[in-house]
Amino acid sequence: MDMWVLNPGAASETQLKMIEFLGALMGMSFRSGILLDLNLSRFIWKQVAGKELTKEDLSFIDTLFVKDLDNVLAKSKTMSDEEFDTEFGETHSMSVMLSNDKVVDLVENGSNIQLKKHQV
Repeated sequence: MDMWVLNPGAASETQLKMIEFLGALMGMSFRSGILLDLNLSRFIWKQVAGKELTKEDLSFIDTLFVKDLDNVLAKSKTMSDEEFDTEFGETHSMSVMLSNDKVVDLVENGSNIQLKKHQV
């Protein structure tokens, strides 16, 4: 079932007013007991309710990202540093693509930093 997520890149005055209006509409719905038929992802609902998000919640937004993350984490436990860097270094960086297809650096200049195996 398709569900809605909020635009993570919303920044214009109009976009922010639209999100504010949605919040006011939701608040009126809660107070009046009139249900809104909003297919918002539980990723959104849990944040509204102040609940902790999980990897499973993220999978409702981006299944492929979660599968890739699980693959990277699993292989980081069994591969040598050199094997890990060879397999993931050129295809993975310290950046992430948001649901609006915008790439955001996780650290300064992250899109230019290759993923390395973290030593604990």
